[in-house]
Amino acid sequence: MKHILRQLILTTLCFGLLYGVVLGFTFLVIPDPPRVGWLDLETSSTTPYRTATKHFFLARDVLDVPDQKVLLIGASNTLVGFTQRSVQALVPCAKVSNLAIGSANITELRQLVDLVHDVQDEGARRSNTFVIGIWFGMFADTEKRWPGPDRHHGDTDLDVERYRYGFYRRTPAGPVAVLPPEWLRAGVLLIRPYLLMDKMTRDVTIGFRRIVLGRQPKLTDAQRETAVMSEQAKSDALIYWRQNMGETNEISQSQAAALQDLIEDLLRSGEKVVLADLPIPNWHGRASIYQPGYAQAVENIFNHFSGRPNFQGLKMADLDGDKDYVDEVHPKPHLARVWASRLASVLTPLACPARTATDPEGTLQKRFAPAPD
Repeated sequence: MKHILRQLILTTLCFGLLYGVVLGFTFLVIPDPPRVGWLDLETSSTTPYRTATKHFFLARDVLDVPDQKVLLIGASNTLVGFTQRSVQALVPCAKVSNLAIGSANITELRQLVDLVHDVQDEGARRSNTFVIGIWFGMFADTEKRWPGPDRHHGDTDLDVERYRYGFYRRTPAGPVAVLPPEWLRAGVLLIRPYLLMDKMTRDVTIGFRRIVLGRQPKLTDAQRETAVMSEQAKSDALIYWRQNMGETNEISQSQAAALQDLIEDLLRSGEKVVLADLPIPNWHGRASIYQPGYAQAVENIFNHFSGRPNFQGLKMADLDGDKDYVDEVHPKPHLARVWASRLASVLTPLACPARTATDPEGTLQKRFAPAPD
């Protein structure tokens, strides 16, 4: 018995030593990103986390700071339309994070907000200003958006990350934390070898995934500026979004109600909210069966919160020029700069009231005026 126990202890020590060596090696290969109090998920592919959902889930504790924070949430058009660097330059009084996740619906936005709150104390929460970018593509029921065989039915991309490393466990009532939020950094430290293996696998197979899965390299800003959608591409886009909305004929009213509840909860907790109705190209708005119902639902939400303290709405329906978009949703870089300016015009007085009060009269309005066509 003593011999078995001795061998068990030696084996454990050897395994621990080996794991420690591998762990130390990971810091040489994938250095820990600086903890600067903000996140930019547009840069996720350059971090040890590689994907936006993993980047957010494992690094979100950097948002537990008392500084004024602007947290941009939404789908991929929020990611490219309100770039972190553009908004940060226009709103220097706050730490700006772009937490937008591609293909997100309102349910996933709620999950994201809850995960941010999990790692923040009361002081950090009260200095949050959430910018919620929305468009009709986000109003699809979760079970219809993610029905695929690659995950548990109805799991969002954030749910996948909750369960991936055992930080959460699945229960009939929903995900339950196994690792307390205050231990998140320790948990991430322990799984660094797995992050390294994931990074190496992704780097080695990038060519294979592009060929087999049809994934195209990310376009440069210059390529995005010159992109033109063909009529066939427009037709394909309409089919794609009908499938992505679950083959329904209208947006999900439960998702609209979830958005209203999310905003209500944020305002009641003392946080600030900017709701941005993101434009799409004119041809897409006219051709989509979802746009009319979406427009009515958003108008109802704007009316519901009109006049509420700490709430601002942003509409940009005039920015719908077909030639200003890369595809059916995403703005070209020159239009994204206009989006950022429009956002800053309503965001700065909300997130930075002291700066607005001391700014020379008319300066902010001139600075944030829309660029000429």
